[in-house]
Amino acid sequence: MGSITKRGKRYLARAQYTRNYIKETKSRSFNSHLDALMWIEKTEKSLRLGKSQAIDTTKKVKDAVIRYRDEVSPTKKSKEYEVNRLNYFLRMKSFPSEVPLHTLITRDIAAWRNSRNISNSSKNREISLLSAVFEMARIEWNWMEKNPTRDLKRLTPPPPRNRRISDFEIKLLLENLEFADQPPTMQKHKVGLIFLLALETAMRQSEITTLDWSQVSLRERSVTLLATKNGDRRQVPLSSRARELFELMNPKNHGNIFNITADTVCTTFRKAVKECNIIDLTFHDSRHEACTRLAQKLKVLDLAAMIGHRDLKSLMIYYNPTVTEIARQLD
Repeated sequence: MGSITKRGKRYLARAQYTRNYIKETKSRSFNSHLDALMWIEKTEKSLRLGKSQAIDTTKKVKDAVIRYRDEVSPTKKSKEYEVNRLNYFLRMKSFPSEVPLHTLITRDIAAWRNSRNISNSSKNREISLLSAVFEMARIEWNWMEKNPTRDLKRLTPPPPRNRRISDFEIKLLLENLEFADQPPTMQKHKVGLIFLLALETAMRQSEITTLDWSQVSLRERSVTLLATKNGDRRQVPLSSRARELFELMNPKNHGNIFNITADTVCTTFRKAVKECNIIDLTFHDSRHEACTRLAQKLKVLDLAAMIGHRDLKSLMIYYNPTVTEIARQLD
């Protein structure tokens, strides 16, 4: 928005246009206020048109998604998730792939989002990914004037899960996976061992399956996670039980410990849960269970450091004690 400043008998008009946080200004002096006002309107319109003409109007939504997938996603830690998700968008009939970027509006994205039969949390994650795509197309590639996701309100996520795992359920799962505190000889044995490690350490499934022996010190009873979800390096102390579990894997100086993918662990665990007729249980629930159990042993700041949370509010998502458990601590 331009401005007019009176200087003596003349009027100094200043026109300005801002794009991508870069401000371009022009100024000129006039004898009358009206002439200055008309010049500002004409000049700012010219600036806007000039910038708009620089936009590549031939690009469609799919072009931005493909370029981001091929050039930007591979540089990020979440590259596997992003590439898979962006490919999925391109296969969806309801996704506005063919819409020209310069005509894309918030309503188009909202309509696609609302058609998705997934949780609000998942919808918010997808919109965040698309927002990153459009920001790159707007700022770096000059393919669009405005990011249409900016005016899209985030949906209210569901309350965090409060699924505890009973000792009986743990027993059923270990029997199904045929794990009996022996060095594993089958993949399902490893899954049972990894499940128990998760309950002892609160480590994520991917953090365990990618462990190398060089990250584990059984003598010092610690595991060093080099690249966690929030990007921090984290040291995880090991209980006596956790150390026993690692010892079953024939410790070495280096090399992948489990030689099993997170997908295999997920699939095998899900199958065991189904065969045991256990309702509504995921592997990630082991992190909730571990956190709640560890909270009865550790001070809250030590617990936050162990599981990798920077603030206590996020820690509470994983801390779900029963009233009885809290009552026992009062004695």
